[in-house]
Amino acid sequence: MKVLKLLGFLTIMISIVSTGCKGNDEADIQALLEDSWFVGEGAVQTADDSTASPSSVSNPWISADTFPFFTKWVRWIERPVSHEFDIVVNGDSADITITAYFQGTPPGYGFFVINDPLGPVLNRAISDTVIRKVKCYRDESGWHIAGLTVADLYTLGTANPVTITEVTAHVASRNYTFVVNSAETYFAKNELPTFYPSDTVLVTVTCSAVGDSTWAFLHHGAGHKPGHGLKHHWRQPFFRDNTTTFSRTWVIADDSVITTPAVRHSAIDVVGWQTLFGDSTATYYSHAWGLPYIIKEPADAPPVDIPE
Repeated sequence: MKVLKLLGFLTIMISIVSTGCKGNDEADIQALLEDSWFVGEGAVQTADDSTASPSSVSNPWISADTFPFFTKWVRWIERPVSHEFDIVVNGDSADITITAYFQGTPPGYGFFVINDPLGPVLNRAISDTVIRKVKCYRDESGWHIAGLTVADLYTLGTANPVTITEVTAHVASRNYTFVVNSAETYFAKNELPTFYPSDTVLVTVTCSAVGDSTWAFLHHGAGHKPGHGLKHHWRQPFFRDNTTTFSRTWVIADDSVITTPAVRHSAIDVVGWQTLFGDSTATYYSHAWGLPYIIKEPADAPPVDIPE
């Protein structure tokens, strides 16, 4: 009888310990992802301008069929943005889906655009969802990021859904090319786009929208920690190559990186034509892929999950 009682007690204790470990694992993984330079608030940084005053961070140069110089826009989403973490732990590995919702309710928030030099600032309501998937692994020092997908940000319930088919970044000087053509593709940290401070990058995006055309924008430069680069991000219009393809050159030195290696956040942001150029009755719809990128010198070791 004593043996049975002891076995029962051990079974209960093992159950309690196992449950406690699972809870600790989930809390540790969430804390890692909230603090990591590779995830953190990257999608929020590149999606939110936190102002209702439409402006352009940099004016596009003169070129045929570039973005109209008089059209200015910004997003201002409501904060704080809550993130939902769906964490599935299987031994020393874990699969995580992070979901967040970006809302912008007029008049205080939304997509603000001025597309007529003599017209008013128009304000369109924002209702976007963003999903990112992450794989983690555990070793003797704790949990680490093994790989992640793009942050897939898209407008909910729109009649004009926007599709991103492919994004490429090419550095001709060292024959380096990065390609992403699916929001489901996982990238290990050493597979993320990696640039040198001296690089000039040609970025090309292929995209489309149901019942409308689009324009693409490149967000980059948003740093995760103070003292490691810009506190704001650049938002630059692409140049149209044809009805579904846009491209532009990105000079990495514009990111003003102080310390390498560094992690920055980028986004390919595709906005519907009517959202940009329509009148007060037009609605907001867009699609963006956000992805961290690394800036390092050739001899630098890759950045760790949470640098000191």
